[in-house]
Amino acid sequence: MGGSITVFGTLQTFIITVGGGILCGALVAGGVLLLAGRTDEHLIEITLTTVAAYGSFLLAEHFHLSGVLASLVAGLLTGNVGSLGSFSDKGRDAVVSFWEFLAFIVNSLIFMLLGIGGAYQDFSNLLLPITVAIAMMFAGRALAIYPLSALFSRSTLHISLNHQHILFWGGLRGALALALALGLPPEMPNREAITAVAFAVVACSIFVQGLTIVPLLRKLKEIP
Repeated sequence: MGGSITVFGTLQTFIITVGGGILCGALVAGGVLLLAGRTDEHLIEITLTTVAAYGSFLLAEHFHLSGVLASLVAGLLTGNVGSLGSFSDKGRDAVVSFWEFLAFIVNSLIFMLLGIGGAYQDFSNLLLPITVAIAMMFAGRALAIYPLSALFSRSTLHISLNHQHILFWGGLRGALALALALGLPPEMPNREAITAVAFAVVACSIFVQGLTIVPLLRKLKEIP
């Protein structure tokens, strides 16, 4: 946002933002799990998971920490620890169905909003940043798959080269990237350009990678 950038300052901000977000998510999830263990009413259990998701995000954002990581940690703890007994059997099924439906609605709304906004975007002036962003997307995915897979090449966790190719090409971008772009403050410089580039990256991911993943699987003889 125009402030000075230093290596130490960036590292400090990263640690505080990430660590604080994780802590917020853990605190909210802990409270939710304690309450969930005191009821067998599935509607209350659904409500508590909603509080965990949205409450953890609001708490982290209030202290300028990572709301996304807070919600992620709250979800991981609620889903895994809750399955050990905090939620009733009926509550677990109800919670899973509720969040599947909600995820479908939110995904649809985000893509509709981006589609409406993208219709008025002039992408001709952003061809260079879009190309760079797409190239970085593929490079980042390659660095996340191939070197890490090589670390386990001589262990029981070995991943075949074919499966590494599938993991690389199957790394689709979608609603989360768009939601993060839309969540940028309105006063941020170049916000519209960032949103347009994010839309282009997601569109490339869906239409290029998404439509070619089946031919790739056939070429690698993973499916008939």
